[in-house]
Amino acid sequence: MHFHIYPEQYKADIPVELTVSEKAMSMSGESYNVTNAQGEIVFKMDGHAVSIRDRCVLQDHHGHAILVARKKLRSMHERWEVAKGEHFDDDKILFSVKKSSMVQMKTHLKVFLKGNENDECPDFEVKGNFFEREAQIFHKDQLIAEVKRKYSVGNVLMDKHTFSVVIHPNVDQSFVVTLVIITDRIQED
Repeated sequence: MHFHIYPEQYKADIPVELTVSEKAMSMSGESYNVTNAQGEIVFKMDGHAVSIRDRCVLQDHHGHAILVARKKLRSMHERWEVAKGEHFDDDKILFSVKKSSMVQMKTHLKVFLKGNENDECPDFEVKGNFFEREAQIFHKDQLIAEVKRKYSVGNVLMDKHTFSVVIHPNVDQSFVVTLVIITDRIQED
């Protein structure tokens, strides 16, 4: 499957394993570093706790904004919207994410690409048990990424969320990383 939200530079011909780590103490709100197998930063996401809405910006390793995500203020199913760039613009919305139901025992999020208005037919789904920090991301019935919690003494002591994310070939890594972080934020609320 070939899928990308952003330029093709954020996908690979082989499976890619990334580590998504929540920064233990961040003045800007919930922030994350995303590293590759060599420990190099691939993406960063900084949350903005001071803003009226939850808002976070995905940046590349140079600090250039790629995507901005924000939580809708009034939403029964806790909907998030994602747009291109650093500043949110309704004209640049790429996709939205929402809980499949208001009360969930297991994680089930629906992802809708821009233009898809059918709430019963999402383009992507996140399913699993995110309380245990395990989930799978599907495009229709095809698995595109898997998320598992990484345990270490430091992560447990500091209650820091760290995930291993395996992204299948030809899938946009910036899209998957954004979904993982939004899922973590939804589960925290």
